[in-house]
Amino acid sequence: MNRKGIAGIIGCIIILTATACRDEVSDLLKGKWQLKTIEQGASVSRVDTVWYNFQSESLFMYQIYDRQSNDYKSQYGYKTQPDAHTLHLEMFSYSRPVQDFLPLTDWPEKERLFTVEKIDGKHLVLKVDGITYTFDRF
Repeated sequence: MNRKGIAGIIGCIIILTATACRDEVSDLLKGKWQLKTIEQGASVSRVDTVWYNFQSESLFMYQIYDRQSNDYKSQYGYKTQPDAHTLHLEMFSYSRPVQDFLPLTDWPEKERLFTVEKIDGKHLVLKVDGITYTFDRF
């Protein structure tokens, strides 16, 4: 077999492996995850009122329990995974404008590109802009 043939086979293996890893992460994400901590530098904040719900291959819901109104607020969005270690989330206006929901969150904009640091059946760690979000499966 010549070098082109070997390079082609290696390329196919890499693409299949990356796709399989991304699908595995997508499968592990399905369900409801409760945010437990937010770490930024030396500061660690405990959280127990935020959930990310990954409902399908492409949808997610950001859910917050608002203690002041004693009510749950939520915003739907899209989920895409460019690769196994990247998670792109984008909120969209459905029942309320995204601009009305953002002040309830720490998101500066309607979309974020997270790095998936860890995921297993019980724990999820996402990182963006030097902030680490640690979730437990709910």
